[in-house]
Amino acid sequence: MTKAVAKTIAALLAAAAGAILALNGAKVVHAPVRVVVACIVTSAALAAVTTIGGSWSEWRRRRQGARRELADLSLTAAAWAIVDQVGGGLDFRDLGVAVYRVGRVWWWPFRLRLLRLHRVRASRRPTASHVDWLPGKGVIGTCVARGEVVAVDLARMYRDLGHPTAAEWPSVPEEIRLGLSHEEHLDVRDKYGVVIASPLIEDSGTSSTVAGCVALDGPEGSLASLSSDEVLGLLNSTARGLLQQIG
Repeated sequence: MTKAVAKTIAALLAAAAGAILALNGAKVVHAPVRVVVACIVTSAALAAVTTIGGSWSEWRRRRQGARRELADLSLTAAAWAIVDQVGGGLDFRDLGVAVYRVGRVWWWPFRLRLLRLHRVRASRRPTASHVDWLPGKGVIGTCVARGEVVAVDLARMYRDLGHPTAAEWPSVPEEIRLGLSHEEHLDVRDKYGVVIASPLIEDSGTSSTVAGCVALDGPEGSLASLSSDEVLGLLNSTARGLLQQIG
C-alpha cells in the first residue's frame, strides 16, 4: 500500500513537471525561471530514482529467487532423509517441513510473530490454515514460547475431543487448545495429522534465545517415529543452516 501511494505521487509529480515544461516551451504559459529549474530538477530526480529503484528491485527478486531455491532443496532433502530414517512405508508425499523465525512486521513492530522462511508442503494435504501464528499459539507457537520440542498427534487428539461449541471452548484444557481461538481450531482441526516442532536456539551471545523453530507434519499415527532423536537431529541441522543462509 505504501509503495503504491509513493509511486502514484511520483507519477503525478513527473506528469506535472513535464506538463509545465511542455507548455512553457510552447509559449502557452510563461513560467518563472525558478519554476522551470525546479521542474527540470524534479524530472531528473524522479527518472534517477525510478532507474535505481528498478535495478534494486530486480536484484532483490533474483536474490529472493535464489534463496527460495536453496530453501526448497534443503527442506526437500531433509524430508527424503526422514523417509529413509523412518522407513516402514512412510510416504514422502505425506510429509511437510517448514522453518519459522521469530520476528516483527513493520505495521505492528511491538508484537512478535512467527514468520515462515520456507515450506515444503505435503502434496496429499495441499490446503493451508489461515492462522496468524504467534509465540504461544498452536504447536509451533507453543514450541517457541517454551523453548522445547512439542509433538502432538492433532488428528487423534481432536477426534477424541469431539466438537466443542464456542461456548464450551474456554473450558477445554490448554494443552488441547494450544492458544487457539475456537474459530482457529475449526480452521486447523481437519488439516493436520501429526505435528512436531523443534526450537532453534540462538546461543552465540551472552544468553540463549529462541530464534524460531522447524516444524514437521505427517500422517496420523506416526508420532513416535517422527519425533525420534534422529529425526529431530535432521530437522535441526537443516533449519540452522537455512537460518544462517536465508534468515
